[in-house]
Amino acid sequence: MSASLAPVREVWAQRSRARSGGDLLYLVYVAAMTLMVVGLPVLSWAGTMLARPDVLAILLSAQAAPAAAALSLAGAACLVGLGAVRGPALLPPFFTATLVGGPLPRRVVLRRPFARALLLPLLAAVLPAALVAATLIAAGRTEAGAAALLVLAGTGLGMLWGCAWSAGQLLRTPVRRAVILLLGLGAGIAAVPPLRAAAAGETVLEGARSWTGPGAAWASGLAAAGAAGLAACTLLLDRLRGSELAAQAARWEAATASAMTTDLAGAAGTYRALPTTGRHLAAIGSGPPTLLYARRDAVAWLRTPDRCAGGALGVLLGAAALGGAALLSGPQAWAALLIGTLVLRAGAGAFVDGIRHGVQTLGAPTLLGQRAGTQLLLHAIAPLLLLAALGALGGLLVLLAGGGSDAGALLLPLSTAAVVLLARAWEAAKGTMPLALATPIPTPQGDLSVLVMLAWQADTVVVPLLGAAVLLLVLPSGPAAALLAAAALLGVLGLLTRRRLQELRA
Repeated sequence: MSASLAPVREVWAQRSRARSGGDLLYLVYVAAMTLMVVGLPVLSWAGTMLARPDVLAILLSAQAAPAAAALSLAGAACLVGLGAVRGPALLPPFFTATLVGGPLPRRVVLRRPFARALLLPLLAAVLPAALVAATLIAAGRTEAGAAALLVLAGTGLGMLWGCAWSAGQLLRTPVRRAVILLLGLGAGIAAVPPLRAAAAGETVLEGARSWTGPGAAWASGLAAAGAAGLAACTLLLDRLRGSELAAQAARWEAATASAMTTDLAGAAGTYRALPTTGRHLAAIGSGPPTLLYARRDAVAWLRTPDRCAGGALGVLLGAAALGGAALLSGPQAWAALLIGTLVLRAGAGAFVDGIRHGVQTLGAPTLLGQRAGTQLLLHAIAPLLLLAALGALGGLLVLLAGGGSDAGALLLPLSTAAVVLLARAWEAAKGTMPLALATPIPTPQGDLSVLVMLAWQADTVVVPLLGAAVLLLVLPSGPAAALLAAAALLGVLGLLTRRRLQELRA
């Protein structure tokens, strides 16, 4: 076999749908023109809309830099964990078996998909930096040079995030866990001053009329460190294990196929962690059904320690964000509510496998006199207690950091955790998408049936967000009103879940 990929690319270019060099240049031209004609005006408009006193108070406060550092470290920790299940250097299973498993160096085979995947963390860092720069320029708080330095720093951060993603794919499990723990601790330490200031209601600006940017040396250092890190990661692609690459490629292909058919639950289930530890723990015993089911769920969580720890951390962070939303006001409160609810919902997914199992028993013979609805209720006990404890802990941490005594910082995470758990049960009882929704809807703009299918999937995220928004709106009326609203939401979700179970049973 040749030591070059040129013969492979020559054969690949002979496909009927292969893109020529001119096609690629045209795509680059379209992307550049779209950026100039659409992207820059939209960015300028967004910056003008965000140039408000409350937003500027956050961007120009003394706690903006520690908050950015905390978010950056938390993002790096998440990317290291993501690299363990889906790394940036990945090819389809066929090419993984034929090319990656061949005599060619893996850095030669994988550098193109590696470079394409790095566009995601790069854009995730550059776009917020550009939006902040546009906001400060629109408000007259900075100059073009300082804004360019901010975008350069965002570029360096995006490259460092790409290094973290690649490190998650390269490192062994014990080292990867240690890196995630260190990054998480760093993020927690950096987040303490901003949380304390937010809870205390501090919105004092730094004092200067203009913002001078991160500094040329700091921005250039970040960009240089990111470029050096990516060069090192490219050279280390040879150290990737073939068995791990094959497993990741197979999982990604299966998840992509499920997502293309709008089976998002199936796509997520492809990456659900398998039990690897705690085989000696007994999940079956004697006692009341409530304690027995709680024991089974707890043992199941302990048998997937990484997933359990990640879910618990997500619930804790989401609860802390919700606690901050209860203490804030205006756009800051709604932004914290959005982030907190989504993170809490994602973390809660690690603890609702028992609820999913209860729904899957529909239609099976009734064992021990327990119907699917009864099993669902019994499987909800342990997750409810755990989410309530983590929600209370997250709200308590916000109160301690801010030195306040507002009960809303505890009530909002607790109530939202219960709503999210019941929304997860309602989601588990959703069933498959009706085929009628996949009916093509031809229009001059294309087939719009995909919008209908996305709308059918969107309620899994929209319902928890609406519940959290209702709780935040009712919270100023007092604890009694908040508890009453939470009880009403839980009652409605319970009735909806019961109706879905009846429909599935029918």
